[in-house]
Amino acid sequence: MKTRVLILLLAIFPLISIAQTDQNIKDLPKYGNDSVQCITNLSLYREYFKQWKQNRYPKGEFDAYYHNWKWVYDNCPKASLNTYVDGVNIIYDKINNAATEEIKEAYIDSLMMLYDQRILCFGDKGNVLSRKGLDLLRLRPGNAQEIYNILDESINIQKNKTTDATIDAYFRTTVQLYRDEVFPKELIIENYEKVSEIIDYNINNNVKEKDKYINVKSSVESVFEPFANCEDLIPLYEKKFAESPDDIPLLEKISSMLAIKGCTGSKLFHDVSVKYHQLNPSPESAYMLGTMMYKDGKYQETIKYLNEAVNMKDPGKAANAHYMMADCYRLLENFPKAREEAYKAYELDKTNGEPLIFIGELYGQSNKLCPSSNPVEAGCIYWVAVDMFNQAKRVDPSQAERANKNIALYSQYFPNAEAIFYSELMEGDDYEVGCWINKTTKIRALKK
Repeated sequence: MKTRVLILLLAIFPLISIAQTDQNIKDLPKYGNDSVQCITNLSLYREYFKQWKQNRYPKGEFDAYYHNWKWVYDNCPKASLNTYVDGVNIIYDKINNAATEEIKEAYIDSLMMLYDQRILCFGDKGNVLSRKGLDLLRLRPGNAQEIYNILDESINIQKNKTTDATIDAYFRTTVQLYRDEVFPKELIIENYEKVSEIIDYNINNNVKEKDKYINVKSSVESVFEPFANCEDLIPLYEKKFAESPDDIPLLEKISSMLAIKGCTGSKLFHDVSVKYHQLNPSPESAYMLGTMMYKDGKYQETIKYLNEAVNMKDPGKAANAHYMMADCYRLLENFPKAREEAYKAYELDKTNGEPLIFIGELYGQSNKLCPSSNPVEAGCIYWVAVDMFNQAKRVDPSQAERANKNIALYSQYFPNAEAIFYSELMEGDDYEVGCWINKTTKIRALKK
């Protein structure tokens, strides 16, 4: 079919010639075998092309100079990169004005040949393949396999220089070939990882194009969403983990993907996280493990990992590590250590009143640890509890509602005025609360 169309075109227009061999092109001097003719035709077509471009490429108006451009393309292909840059617009004009579908298809073939010859003469293969693949997608969207092969080669060459448009087309074509039952589902996940690394690199390092990569990230995530479930991800990563359990970049990739997609409750996530921390321990990996152990109710193991995590540079995460440890000690009924860790969390962020409320609640729950038959001694723990709640809402107004509820609750357990009188105490005086608390507070009576 293509041969027949080519013969037809050659009979009608001087459009498409039989391509020279790669070796012939390589052996040609820069301006071909007739440098005068080359420079003349190059100058003629370029001069009119500039006007045509300035007028926004009106249809068919370049035809009179087409043969000049074609002569340069055929006879001195290494004379100027402009031959190929301009050639895309020149051939697109022919495609858009083709009289028949057959002629249009022949011009599309010519455009693909133009890209191949540009690579041969001027290199920059990764970039040119990107342009070739995107044009093929635009002109022959049904050629998914060919489009994929071109873009895949481009990405493997360009790596972090891959454009946002190439990434989007490549990933959408991957999914299309899966739906056409050409590719397995695993390749969707692998290519998602591949393009995600490129996107994240550019978001973090390519200031000029950052917004474009943020947009393509959203597009890729949207296309990937139907395949981003734990049922698909876990079997694939289990196999990879079994094959390469000591591959740190792989462990990072698996851990990150499972975390992003909400698969952190899986055994695989646990095993990968533990292994990664063994091979490459850091406060950050310890924090991840500690958080995971905390959710699993393994409080001793949580404390073990979070003791490493508190050295994180991020003060917010370090504060969270102390706060989680505080809750672990509370659940293990070690109230002094729980208070110690809560205070450490507060010291790292004194605008957060939550650790102070936590300490107040520890005091309020200490009746079992500090039993007494004396109503004042039994009730004094609630004075220090209310002190903490009042401090919490002073430093952090967002905690006021929670603090006030606790104040109302624990104030009910203050000793009454009669008990205070019979203990030979006075309201408003200082009072030393003993037991594990060891705090000074003010004497207050229950309000009726």
